[in-house]
Amino acid sequence: MRCRVVTACGACLRTPTGRRTTGLRRRRPAAGLEAAGHVLGLPRSDMGGTARGAGRSGARHAMAVNETIAAFVLGGTAPDAAGGVGAIADWATEVEFTLPGGRRKVRPDAVLQVPEIGVLVLMVEVDRSTMAPERVAAKFTAYRELFRVKVRDNDPALADKEGADRTVYWWHRTWPGHIRAGYPPVALVVTDAGPVGLANRQEAVAELSAECWGGQRYTVRRDDNGGDGWREYDDAVPVVATTLELLAEHGPLGPVWWRFGRAGRHSLMEALDNPDTRAAYDLRQQAREKKARQARRELMRTLACVDCGQVPKEESTYEYGLHGQWTRCPGGRCYPCHHKHEERREKAAAKARGRLEKARQANAALRPCWTCRGSIGGRAGSPLEPDEAAGRGRLECPQCAGDREVDGLGPLVLPVPTKRELVAALVSAPDDPWWEVRVLHAKLYPVRGRWVWSGWLDRLSGVAAPRGLWGGSTKALVPRGQGLRSGGVPGRFSCAWR
Repeated sequence: MRCRVVTACGACLRTPTGRRTTGLRRRRPAAGLEAAGHVLGLPRSDMGGTARGAGRSGARHAMAVNETIAAFVLGGTAPDAAGGVGAIADWATEVEFTLPGGRRKVRPDAVLQVPEIGVLVLMVEVDRSTMAPERVAAKFTAYRELFRVKVRDNDPALADKEGADRTVYWWHRTWPGHIRAGYPPVALVVTDAGPVGLANRQEAVAELSAECWGGQRYTVRRDDNGGDGWREYDDAVPVVATTLELLAEHGPLGPVWWRFGRAGRHSLMEALDNPDTRAAYDLRQQAREKKARQARRELMRTLACVDCGQVPKEESTYEYGLHGQWTRCPGGRCYPCHHKHEERREKAAAKARGRLEKARQANAALRPCWTCRGSIGGRAGSPLEPDEAAGRGRLECPQCAGDREVDGLGPLVLPVPTKRELVAALVSAPDDPWWEVRVLHAKLYPVRGRWVWSGWLDRLSGVAAPRGLWGGSTKALVPRGQGLRSGGVPGRFSCAWR
C-alpha cells in the first residue's frame, strides 16, 4: 500500500518516499479505514467512523486534529526536536462522555493514553480560533463537572464502610493509577491565527476558566514567609496549552506547553506537574528557615564575649543575672565577664575619686590662681580639673590657662616687686603667695624700659593698650621705681615700668 493514512483516528503517517500526508482521503473512506486497520492489526469495528462534515466543509477541524495527533506521534520537525509520544493505537477520537442527567455530553477532539511515560489519559481540544473564548473556556467547566462524578466502588475491602465512603471518581476506575493531585489533564492546541493572536487567545481562555484550573489557595500567616502559601488541586482540571505550529516544530516533549497559572513554557511532563504545591511551599519555607538560622548563627558570632570568647546559645541572646535581664550586644561581654568588668570599673572609679580628692586638698593648700583667685586646680567638678596636685611653678588654673591660650595673650609674667616691697621683705616674710615667682620673673626679664602687663583687664575702661604689648587697658602706667602695690586695685592688666 503506497499511502498509509489512518482516517478513523484523524492522524496521518508518512509515505514510503518520506512525504507526510495531511487530511483525510475523500474517496472510499471505508476502504481507508480497512487499510488503516490492516496496518495497525485492528478489526474494522475498533477503527471508529469517518469525520462528520468532511464532505461539506473539507473537514478543516478534522484536519487540524489529524495534524495534532501526527505531531504527538511523529515528534517535531526541527533538527534538535524531541521525538514523539506513543503510537496511533494510543489515540481515540470522537469519544463521548455523558454528564449527569443524560442531556449534555463532553466530547474531546482526541484522547491520548500513554501510561508508560506517566500519561494515563490526556484530553485534547483543538481550537481553530473560530469559536469565542467564552465557549472554549466553558468546555473546561464541563470537564470539571464530568470529572466530579462518582460511582459506587464494589471493592470488598470497603464492605463495612458507609455508602458515601464507598464511592470513587469514575475516572479512577476507568484509568487506574492516577497519582497527580487533581482531575485528568486537558491539552488545548490553538491554530489558524497569527502568533500574537494565538497568544492573546490562550491568555483570554485561561483568564475566563481560572476557576476550573486554579485550585484553592491556602495562605500561611507567619512573620517569616511574607504571606506565602500553596494551592490544592483536588478539585482542579490541569490545563496545558500550545499552538499547533510550536507542537509540529518541537514535538510534545519540547518546551512548547504553557501550564495555566504557571510562567514560561515547558515540556509535556513538566507542564503536567502541578505548580505551587504544598511540597513547593515546604521547600521554600525550609530555605527561609535555613537562611534565618544562618543569619542567627552570624548574629550569635557577633555577640561572642570579647573577654572569654563565649558564644550565646542559639535560642537566646540574653541571660538573667543578679540585676534582672542582661541583653548582649555586638562587641560586648557575657554576663559573668560583664559583672567582673563592672567591678573593675567601680574599683577604678573609686581610685580615681580618691586621687581627685587628694589633688583637691593639695591644690587648696597651694597658692590660688593669679587670674581668677580661685583654686589652682580649677573649679570642682570641672572637666579640666586635674587628678593630681599642681606643681610649684603653676600660676593659673586650667580654665584660665586655656582662656589665655585661646586669646593669644602669651605667657603670664607677674609684676616686678617694688623697692618698698623689697625693703619690707628684708624685715619680715612678705604676705604674698606669689612673692617668689615675682622675684624670679624680675630676674628672668631684666630688660630695661619693658612694659610688663599682668592682672585683670578692665574691658570697660576704654583705654587702648600700648602697641606691641598683650593688649587691654590699664588703671595706671607706673615708671620703674614707683610700681604698683601687690594689693592694688587690679584692672584686666596691671603693668609696671622696668
